[in-house]
Amino acid sequence: MDNYPPPPRTIAAPDGRQRWIGTGLLAVSGAGFATLSILAKLAYGQGMRLLEILDLRFGGAALILMAFLLLRRTRVYLGFVRTLPLILLGLVGYATQASLYVGALQRIPASVCALLLYSYPAFVALLDWAINRRRPTRMEWLALGLALAGVVLTSGRIGDVSTLDTLGIALVLVSAIWYAGFILVSSRLIPGAGSLVGTAWITLGAFITFTFMGALLGELPTTLTPARFSIMLAMVVFSTILPIGTFMAGMVRVGPTAAALLSTLEPAFTVLMAAVYLHEALTPAQIIGGGLVLAAVVLLGLPQSGARRDA
Repeated sequence: MDNYPPPPRTIAAPDGRQRWIGTGLLAVSGAGFATLSILAKLAYGQGMRLLEILDLRFGGAALILMAFLLLRRTRVYLGFVRTLPLILLGLVGYATQASLYVGALQRIPASVCALLLYSYPAFVALLDWAINRRRPTRMEWLALGLALAGVVLTSGRIGDVSTLDTLGIALVLVSAIWYAGFILVSSRLIPGAGSLVGTAWITLGAFITFTFMGALLGELPTTLTPARFSIMLAMVVFSTILPIGTFMAGMVRVGPTAAALLSTLEPAFTVLMAAVYLHEALTPAQIIGGGLVLAAVVLLGLPQSGARRDA
């Protein structure tokens, strides 16, 4: 029997149990995305190039997800009107955000890029307020302040920002705003498609874009050694399917603003994993920053007051 996804609907604000489930899913998502930095370093160590990595990452994720869903006899094609927007989320949404971020990385330090990118929860809150008329709660504003302060401390010192490339700063800020828009659009489309089906189409769209870019620039995958295959398989499962799927599922339960705030766990997990696997030392500021992010997570897991809202 086919598993048909439910149509979009307006639901009541989640109760405490649903908020904690959503918080747990988003914590898993943050940990999954954090593995990307570690695995990317290993892939670069094997001589792989950026577009080659992105092409294999999203192509492998789309292939595994589609095969899994078809084996479960899940309805994957939802009709042209409902499927096309999901593909465009990957084709345009994910790909554009990644391109802007990579462009910024070529001009300003990676630590500054990461710090400015994680301003996007604030943009999500403001856009959600402006578009959906959903005003953030006091608890969400408090969590936003704690999370952003935690990201600043976790990412390390910026230094003299006056010496940074203006275009690089502009690129990463546009990337953050674009990602905020991606999250809000996803929050409307994913409930009607299901997190796994939505993730399958999004990764397929991103794969199409990076395949086109790789062909254009001559960076399509060539040789896949056993070491490269192992790294890319781990990246497909732990850095792509797991975090994107759990992010979408968690966002349905807690809403886009809280989901964006909870995603600030990623830099804290990244620093911790780098300390464990790459033997990078943790500074006292990074430990305090991670604690602030965790405090924001606890606040967002608590029951929130508020009226009905669109999921």
